[in-house]
Amino acid sequence: MFQYFFNVRAGGAVLNTLSSVLVFPIDMAQSVAFAVTARELGLKVIMATSDIMESAKRSEDVVHLPYITDPKFNDAFICLLKRERITQVFTPHATIWSYFQSLSQDDGFSVKFKVCNESPIAMDKKPFDVAYEWAESCIFGLNMSAEELAAPLSPHLYANLHLAFNRIPGQSDDCKLSLLAHIARQSLQGDVIEIGSYYGRSAFALAWLAKWHNLGTVICIDPWKAESSRDQGIAAKLVNQAGEELDWDQVFLGFIASVGSFHNVNYIRNSSMLALSEYRLAASAGLIQSDEFGATPVCGSISILHIDGNHKYEEIKQDILAWVPLVKKGGWVLVDDYLWAFGDGPKQAGDELLQERAIKTAFVAGDTLCIQL
Repeated sequence: MFQYFFNVRAGGAVLNTLSSVLVFPIDMAQSVAFAVTARELGLKVIMATSDIMESAKRSEDVVHLPYITDPKFNDAFICLLKRERITQVFTPHATIWSYFQSLSQDDGFSVKFKVCNESPIAMDKKPFDVAYEWAESCIFGLNMSAEELAAPLSPHLYANLHLAFNRIPGQSDDCKLSLLAHIARQSLQGDVIEIGSYYGRSAFALAWLAKWHNLGTVICIDPWKAESSRDQGIAAKLVNQAGEELDWDQVFLGFIASVGSFHNVNYIRNSSMLALSEYRLAASAGLIQSDEFGATPVCGSISILHIDGNHKYEEIKQDILAWVPLVKKGGWVLVDDYLWAFGDGPKQAGDELLQERAIKTAFVAGDTLCIQL
C-alpha cells in the first residue's frame, strides 16, 4: 500500500480524462502502487522512467525521459507535459520531487503543473513517528493489572514490532497489537496457539513477543481453504462472499513469508478440530515438524490461546470446548471479534465460556474478549 497522498484538483478543476498525471520514475514500488490506484480512480496515467532497460522492457506503456541531471531533461519534460496534457506529477524520489517542486513554482517555466504528493522525505518519516508514538503508548497506555507483570521492552523494539506488523495484511489494528504486547508481559511459558492466521499479521506479533519474552513456540492452526470461511453465519453474508474471492494457497504462502524469519513458529494446516490430534501427537513427541520450519519444540501446555477462526457460533464453541482445557492455570484465552459487526457468534460463545469456567480475570479490549484462567 503506498503512503503518498495526492490532490485530485489541478488549477482548481477536478482531474478528468482530458488531463493526465505523470508518474516518474515508474521503477519504484511506490510509483507502481500509485499508478494502479490512480487508474482505478479513472485518471489517465502516464508512466515514465530514465532507466533505458526499464523503458525497453515496457516500451508499450512507459515513456523514456532523460535523467534530471541531463541538460536535455527540461525540454523533454516540457514536450511530454504538453503532448499528454499532464497537469499533475507524482514522484516518490526525494531529489526528483525537490526538482519538480522548484520547476512548478518557477514563473519562468513554460508549462504549469503541480506536484501532487507530499515530500517523500516527510512521508518516509511518518511511519517511524507513528511507530515510536505507538511504542510509548504501549509502554504506558494500557491499564492492566501490574501483578506478575514483566518489564516492558524498549521503545526501539516496540517500534520495530509496529513497523513490521503493519506491513502484513490483516484486520488486527494497533489496539490489538497493544493488547498482545501487554498479554505477553503477563504470560507464563508454554505453547502459544493461534486458531485462524490468514496472512500471519497477528501470528507475527505473537511470534515476535514470544521470542522477546521467552514464552515458547507459536503454533498457527488454519486450513487455508475456502471451505473454512464459506459459512460464518447468516449475518456474515458479506464476509462469506469475500472469502470466496481469495486464493488460499497464495494466502498460505503469504503467511509463510510473514513469519518465515522466526525459529519459534510452526503450523498445522487443518481445521482446529482435526489439528487437535496432530497437536497432541506433537506434544507427546516434544516437537512439531513442517517442511518450511523444520522441527520446533512443543510442550503440550498452552500459555496463550488466540481464537480467530471461523466466527460462526458452532465453530467457535467447538474451538473453545476442544482447546481451552489445554490452557494452563494463569494462561490466557483471547476471543477475537467478541464485538463483531457481522454476527454474534464470538460473543455468544465467549459469554458462555465466562459462565462455564473458573476465571481469574476477564475484560474486553477493543473487540477482543480476554480471559485469564
